Amino acid sequence: MIDYSAGLYDPVFAVIGVPATLTLAGTAGEVALTVIDETRRKTQTSGSVEVRSVGPGAYARIPELDGKGIAREAYKGSVLTFNGRSWTVRSYELTGSPNGEDLGEVLFLLNAIESTNG
Repeated sequence: MIDYSAGLYDPVFAVIGVPATLTLAGTAGEVALTVIDETRRKTQTSGSVEVRSVGPGAYARIPELDGKGIAREAYKGSVLTFNGRSWTVRSYELTGSPNGEDLGEVLFLLNAIESTNG
């Protein structure tokens, strides 16, 4: 069986992943993790049809979140900070992996938190 964590996810997150902090809703605790920034809107054109992504997101690895004791029920409403901005996790989607859902990724769907620094 192919180990997709070692062969795929580890190298991808090592190259394009960015450091992030997840603050769980209702707590003061912060957890450091690595995410892939998907906050830029993407456009795909096929013939005369143009489709845009729904909104900002960030990918994280489920084994990293599980290893740090973060339950899936805690994702929604948490604050994710990376690349100098903070975002509220409004929802999430599990994307899984060929080795199973628990060894894949989660896509956090985000809402921007506006800065109050004037």
